[in-house]
Amino acid sequence: MQIRKIVSADLPQLLELAREVREHHREVLNGYFTPQDDNMEARCIAAWAENESNICLTAEENGKVSGMILGECKNNPWLEKPKVVVIHNFGVRKSLRGHGIGKMLMDAFYRECQNRGIQEIKFGVFNNNKAAYDFYIRYGFEPQEQKMSMMVK
Repeated sequence: MQIRKIVSADLPQLLELAREVREHHREVLNGYFTPQDDNMEARCIAAWAENESNICLTAEENGKVSGMILGECKNNPWLEKPKVVVIHNFGVRKSLRGHGIGKMLMDAFYRECQNRGIQEIKFGVFNNNKAAYDFYIRYGFEPQEQKMSMMVK
């Protein structure tokens, strides 16, 4: 398994993986998200990956993408430690979960953050996504805030 920077040739496989991750979230959250719009998703992934200040990695073996992590680096002047990266998408193919690929991706992402002087990694995880939440806690992340939502009927 190789962890490397995302390249444009990865886009078709990354779209497949993003769709799988989206459908997982739709299932866990009872359809909260819309089905994936491939054109919009492709534009977003390409824009994140093409921006050299971002950290966008893939796990790949024998030409097959197994996982990805897309992080946007930001400088937040309201924070005492302003160098922050926000993870926008992180996922491993369903058939390969539990084999350490997510940890390998997160380890490489973390090292890259260290190398760049990033001071904080942020992301959102839904309360219903228990497996993801547990993964992040095991990795060493700590809950920081609770976002609230109410559907208007």
